[in-house]
Amino acid sequence: MKKTFQKTLIAAAAGVALMSAVGTASANSLLFPYFTTATGAQSVLSLSNAGTSVAAATNALHYVYNYGTACTHYDASGSLTANDILTHSIAATTAGGFGKAVSSDTSTPVYFPLSGQTGFLVVSTKTTATTDGLRGSMAIVDPATGLVVSYAGIDNALDTTGANEGNFAANTDLNFVLTTLPSALVTTSWYGVVVGNMNADITAGRDWKAGASFTNNGNVYNNDEVAFSGTVTKGITCAGPITSTDLMTGAQAAAVGTNGGMIKTTATAVAPAAPSTGTTTGVVLLKMQTVQAAAGAPFAGKQFLHREQEAK
Repeated sequence: MKKTFQKTLIAAAAGVALMSAVGTASANSLLFPYFTTATGAQSVLSLSNAGTSVAAATNALHYVYNYGTACTHYDASGSLTANDILTHSIAATTAGGFGKAVSSDTSTPVYFPLSGQTGFLVVSTKTTATTDGLRGSMAIVDPATGLVVSYAGIDNALDTTGANEGNFAANTDLNFVLTTLPSALVTTSWYGVVVGNMNADITAGRDWKAGASFTNNGNVYNNDEVAFSGTVTKGITCAGPITSTDLMTGAQAAAVGTNGGMIKTTATAVAPAAPSTGTTTGVVLLKMQTVQAAAGAPFAGKQFLHREQEAK
């Protein structure tokens, strides 16, 4: 029974990855803002190397993982041949992954060697000077949380054979409208990744320690548009979770109650912790919603993830 379940899980994860839009993001650095290697979960990365200017038969890939509450840096180099696709589990086989979806694939992935971790990943091509050589997506299947999701990597559209690896400074998203549904039906949280030009820290092998401080701008709103005043801030360094109550005083949370509400939040840059030299330009914010048992079948126990758009 266990082996059958594992095979089904692996097939589901690989299938989601292969059916997802592998070619929807194109750049030489791709940001994948969330992965998990929790027990029983599979995070599956699919990459393709189909840029029109990709000439070399084999192109070097650089994987930079940032994981755990300390957002620890871990990196290594792999390879992807021209006009090829590579699909593999994020986790190494020793950490619960299944390895390559096609074992005979001659491309070389970089696996993450630890189980029980979450974080984000930057993958860059280092051989051919192009802005559209690398494309990719991430698929995640986690039966414990009910999460089944696939998303395209975020494109930096820069030549990363030189100084632009991990340069996501074009992302200046700092304003978000955060909403929650009734807590008896859905629990809501967010996972934020601080972005900017990560190149200096990646080159030096340092942890990315740029920060962001979120404020509720002095008000939170209940589900009937009534505002309750009080200012609260929440800081994250590199990446981390945020809940709605992180941006409310105790009185605001009690006043808003359990029927859902809205927070208009603004993030501001926080100086990086040394030795990191990164400067915050924006935040990638992922909304995670878990459906409670009260919602009933077939949605109870399912988790949904999507990227929040900046409020203009």
